Amino acid sequence: MEWFIIVLIVILIFFIIRLLRMKNDIQSLNKSLRYIQENETNQLLTTTTFYKDICSLSSTMNEILEEKMKIRISSNKSNREFRQAVTNISHDLRTPLTSAIGYIQMIQSDKTEEYKKDEYLKIIEYRLKTLSNLTNDLLEYSSLIERNVPMHFEQININNLLRDTVSTFYDEFIDKNYKVSINIPFDSLYFMGDVVSFKRIFMNLIQNTLKYGTEIFDVSLDQKKKTILFRNRIANAKGFDVEPLLNRFYTSDKSRSDKSTGLGLTIVKELITSMGGTIRTLVKDDFLIIEIGLDKR
Repeated sequence: MEWFIIVLIVILIFFIIRLLRMKNDIQSLNKSLRYIQENETNQLLTTTTFYKDICSLSSTMNEILEEKMKIRISSNKSNREFRQAVTNISHDLRTPLTSAIGYIQMIQSDKTEEYKKDEYLKIIEYRLKTLSNLTNDLLEYSSLIERNVPMHFEQININNLLRDTVSTFYDEFIDKNYKVSINIPFDSLYFMGDVVSFKRIFMNLIQNTLKYGTEIFDVSLDQKKKTILFRNRIANAKGFDVEPLLNRFYTSDKSRSDKSTGLGLTIVKELITSMGGTIRTLVKDDFLIIEIGLDKR
């Protein structure tokens, strides 16, 4: 009987020690977690416990912390981009407006000669058109984000629409001495989408080429892969970063002297994804390639 009591006491002491160690391990985890929460560090939980359940708990909590860390990093990045976007938009809108006001004041001045007033009026007209284009881009992007743009879905002959849209830029390509290659099969590729949106997609991509590309422009449609490739030669292709191209308000012209909101490709992305298509960008052999995917599988 005495041996039984002794064994029972030993077992009891063992479990008490075990429970105390588990309690200490949990308290240590709780202390570390509280520190991480209060200081918003990228630190993860560590434990020296021998208990599998506590190790599993620590591992699960670390997964939650890592996910929270990713969300925080993404949120901080979005906030930085938003602040930069506000600065850029303010600059983009203020510049043509300030310029137009300046020329209006010169026209109103008695010292300005009459022949110069006509020249200033043309400059004012250009500045106000620039301002109008910037405002339209912002309004269109806002409507797309809010899903306020009505779309009328129908079977679209992509070949014909693409061919017609490219042809409308014939004069611009000639003026800029572009070598244009068009590879659009006569066999029709149909896609269920909105005609107006698709035309805007093609126009934005071509305008982007004319604004930032050089010398060569290729457009091709692959019937089997259901893809459209827009290729244009770019300067400094080796160091060109394609990752931010589809980001809102991004423009490769850091000075923003081209008076662009940087929304052209972002609008393309919003339009094509809203119709079930895809878009991706890459640089290969001095060419910027933008691929539009039309396979809804």
